[in-house]
Amino acid sequence: MAMLIPVILAGGLGKRLWPLSREVYPKQLMRLTGEGSLLQQSVRRAMLTAPAGNLVTVTTESQFFPIYDQLSEIDEALARHVLIEPSGRNTAAAIAMAALYGAELDAEAVLFVAPADHLIRDEHKVAAAVGIAAAVAQTGRLVTFGIEPTRAETGFGYIRAGAPITGYDGAFEVASFIEKPDQKSAEALIADVNVFWNSGMFVFRARDLLDELETHAPEIRSAAGQAFDQRRDGNGAIRFAVEAYERIPAAPIDKAVMERSGRVAAVPIDPGWSDVGSWLKLWEVSEQDEDHNATAGDVLIEDSRNCLVRAESRLVACVGLDDVVVTETADAVLVSAMEDDGGIRRIVDRLGAANREEAVRHLAENRPWGSFQVLLEGTGFKIKELVVKPGAILSLQSHEYRSEHWVVVAGTARTTCDEKVETLQANQSTYIPIGARHRLENPGGDLLRIIEVQCGSYVGEDDIQRYEDKYGREPAAN
Repeated sequence: MAMLIPVILAGGLGKRLWPLSREVYPKQLMRLTGEGSLLQQSVRRAMLTAPAGNLVTVTTESQFFPIYDQLSEIDEALARHVLIEPSGRNTAAAIAMAALYGAELDAEAVLFVAPADHLIRDEHKVAAAVGIAAAVAQTGRLVTFGIEPTRAETGFGYIRAGAPITGYDGAFEVASFIEKPDQKSAEALIADVNVFWNSGMFVFRARDLLDELETHAPEIRSAAGQAFDQRRDGNGAIRFAVEAYERIPAAPIDKAVMERSGRVAAVPIDPGWSDVGSWLKLWEVSEQDEDHNATAGDVLIEDSRNCLVRAESRLVACVGLDDVVVTETADAVLVSAMEDDGGIRRIVDRLGAANREEAVRHLAENRPWGSFQVLLEGTGFKIKELVVKPGAILSLQSHEYRSEHWVVVAGTARTTCDEKVETLQANQSTYIPIGARHRLENPGGDLLRIIEVQCGSYVGEDDIQRYEDKYGREPAAN
């Protein structure tokens, strides 16, 4: 029997949910609604279709360690097969690498491809539909899932049903794919009972997907094969050579294969699905009060309707608002019309163009050794709290532009600064000069907490040169 391999695509950025979603900690890692993060919910659904050890996750270098941690929280077997893209090349590249990897695990492997950042209310309906789709895939077809549309949505692609496939419980041939339509076209589409939203979930044999790539997007197939041949395996992940991977043309799988292939089928499904791709969609799936306001955190709301208000770090009070999103984080506040996704994207793009950290990271970040939070930052200095897990050790590193002062506030620290090694307890400190090779270790059984004061002409996270790292991170990556 062919091996069923769930493939979780977990490299998205979720720009429209800024400032909650950031490049290095996007929406799939967040607990927005339901139990666990969207990633963890996706993984638990996948585990209804196949053993945990079959699951393959595709992500980026910047997201790997928090994803690894979240997978391991559920089952350590889930973290056995993680493919790390050195740069995002859209879904065709990610799925091609998963297909190449899956075909090595089992020449007849069937892949169930699902995004990590979708919300699904009825996971058992998904498992049942995957079973039907896997049987259809054994006929050589590429299968997608059709969601019955509930509104004239311009942000989704659509599929038009063709002939039914006899013997496969509602499955049908796909007559055509329809690009994201304008409002008038979307209204006409949802009036057609033969039209469905394209869910972005797929089931196919790995070899069939690779064959269709060879036929319809040979440049992607060739470049993906070359990048796969240059992979390296270490520290629980498969990584690819940067230059080889960046030669893969960037394209969505819909454009590269699904819209061109004559072998596409679909299984209809109604599992309570949402891509949670915008604040409007998050509001729609959130619990609401009698005035249709959805709130999270320390929020007071008065004389307001149809609003979504989230407070992450302080009290947020709103008065006299209608159809508005207010989202507060420790370093940014968004106030937006509920449906203005384009404006939020433009704000994030402007932040990126200005090299603003708020586009990329939160003040608090996870690392494989623990976490840190920026407490205060100004010209020429930054103050952080570092929390180091028992037995964890930071990389041996140096900084070109900053010195560091470490003060132990709890736990035991073993510090290295060039040739000097010290053991420090609470209320003791050490100084790391600019350019010194240094590292920090927690040799104890309790959490180690350090206050780090950085001083220098530049205190960005990318001022780091690594010499040794037990977690396999790149020498000049953070």
